[in-house]
Amino acid sequence: MVNIVTVVKYKVKQGYEDDFVNAINDYDYSNSNFMRLIALDDNSYVTIMEYDDIEKTGQDEVTGLSWLDQVEHMLEFFGESRTDAYSGIVMTGFSNTDIFK
Repeated sequence: MVNIVTVVKYKVKQGYEDDFVNAINDYDYSNSNFMRLIALDDNSYVTIMEYDDIEKTGQDEVTGLSWLDQVEHMLEFFGESRTDAYSGIVMTGFSNTDIFK
């Protein structure tokens, strides 16, 4: 099985932190195996999602663009882009089977 991970960085405008986290929580992540949101310094946030099917990443890309249109007013841009995003095939990994059953 080939898994794909997407990593998306957002820079949130001052005062929109709670609204942004709420919008992240309202998104439908049912296509992914998991999603994690981490907070960095300077109002930056990163989502990490893993998928077990490349088609599911494409489906989320379509709905994700619509979601971005809704939250764009909360974001500072990376040049001309609303996000700084990466995705790729998982080459190796570790899961603690005592925790993840």
